[in-house]
Amino acid sequence: MRLLWILFLPLLLMAEDITNELYAKPKLTHSQIEDKQDGSYFTGLPIVNYDADKGFGYGARVYWHDNGEKSSPLFEMTPYKYEIYGQFLQTTNGWQYHVLHFDAPYINDSLFRITSELLYEKNTQATYFGTTADSLNKLSAPGTTQTFSTAEQQQDYLDTIGSRYYNRFLIEKPTAEVNLARDFFGGLVRMTFGVNFSHANIETYENTTINDTHSQENKLNDDSQNDQLVGSEGGWDNGIKLALVYDSRDFAPNPKNGNVFDLTVGLYGKLLGSDYGHQRYNFSTRNFYTPEAADFLTLAFRWVYSVQSGDTPFYNKNTIGFADEFKFGLGGFRTLRGYQQDRFVANVKTVINFEPRFSLYEAHTYGQSFEFIAVPFVDAGKVFDKVSDTDLSNYKYTLGTGLRIAWNQSTIIMVDYGQSVEGSGLYINFGHIF
Repeated sequence: MRLLWILFLPLLLMAEDITNELYAKPKLTHSQIEDKQDGSYFTGLPIVNYDADKGFGYGARVYWHDNGEKSSPLFEMTPYKYEIYGQFLQTTNGWQYHVLHFDAPYINDSLFRITSELLYEKNTQATYFGTTADSLNKLSAPGTTQTFSTAEQQQDYLDTIGSRYYNRFLIEKPTAEVNLARDFFGGLVRMTFGVNFSHANIETYENTTINDTHSQENKLNDDSQNDQLVGSEGGWDNGIKLALVYDSRDFAPNPKNGNVFDLTVGLYGKLLGSDYGHQRYNFSTRNFYTPEAADFLTLAFRWVYSVQSGDTPFYNKNTIGFADEFKFGLGGFRTLRGYQQDRFVANVKTVINFEPRFSLYEAHTYGQSFEFIAVPFVDAGKVFDKVSDTDLSNYKYTLGTGLRIAWNQSTIIMVDYGQSVEGSGLYINFGHIF
């Protein structure tokens, strides 16, 4: 990592007019440029959110954006020059998620991009349903061959046998990540190199009292004893990220047109002090199209195919790694809305999301701009134990609708409600899911 900085730091410090090298990069539309503020500004909200898996949340997220000056040649090409946001969030179901994030798309007017993030997560109600394709089966419980069609039915049964926390465990995981990227081919292609470090502490809930409720049986404890589950003792999971991305989006935080093709590889091993050696390969496509004759409608589509191999710790088998971020699932508000978080986990994961986004109304007041967007959606996904098992049958799917508010274009407030055959979920958070 030190050698990487020695090689690239002189380039990062050299400001230059790089617009000639970004000849293929889409520019913002006239209306986007008109609404885009120059200079720096703050946005932020107290967080009073709700997540079906984590309960009611409270905290705050504050953004600082610097868009640069309108006279800058990059002003018409980028959503912002610098972005920093900090978040403090905790919920009634024992989830803490505190973040400090930095992003500089063309740092110091160079072709390089730096993103970094410090994250602290503690979840006393993390969900565990297994780490193989058997997680696709109906919900089950200890001491019976009975299965359950809905999460509510399973929970009612678990309460009767004194095992309310059968599918729950505690995880505490601080994470640090730094990514360095560079644009090529007129700004449409970028290559990324990153490093990330995380350490997990794990507790299972067998024969213990949690929140004044005794819990006797615990699935994670059973699997770690019977199947020698990888990662049940926690520890370090450190790796490098290599990514190749084609990106023609017009405005990344709230795109109207363009495509993203993302091939990301994660390599984890003892060379970086990891306790586990494994690999992650992820391909995704995100596509956005706004018809000229109906410019109030953006058709948004995402397909993801993710493969993991080696000794992946169970608590990171839910991870889907992209060039710029991680998502977690399948299940939960970033993948299959309406299923419980991490409901389906295995070595191979695929998910499809389709959202027609209807721009309903735009408001401009006190120097702020707001766009209100209605978003019906369909999610579908499935997991497999091996690549050769991949098929097109019996996918899990959800239906739902949501409202997004684009505040000063770059800050997206989301309110989504999803329905699955096992239950439903209401999610209030930030950002489009893709």
